Amino acid sequence: MMETKFLAIAAGVLLQAGMGVWWLASLNSRVSHNDYQIQMVREKVHHNSRFVQDWPSGKWGSGALPSDVKQDLLLLQVQKDIDKLMGKIYNGE
Repeated sequence: MMETKFLAIAAGVLLQAGMGVWWLASLNSRVSHNDYQIQMVREKVHHNSRFVQDWPSGKWGSGALPSDVKQDLLLLQVQKDIDKLMGKIYNGE
């Protein structure tokens, strides 16, 4: 009878130890994966920071983004159209 209680307790302790090892291995795996993702994001942030610093200074281009130039041209055209409409409204042109 004493042996069966001892075996039950030993089996319980071994099962808990096994679950603890499994949990630690799982935790280690998740930490390693997060570390890898952080390293990948760090590289992207570094490249973006270099771009943000170098573009306005003219090292990579004219200092204006192409989409900004397009938008500026469109805004200038819209402003000209508004000026024409205002002239028609107030001056009867």
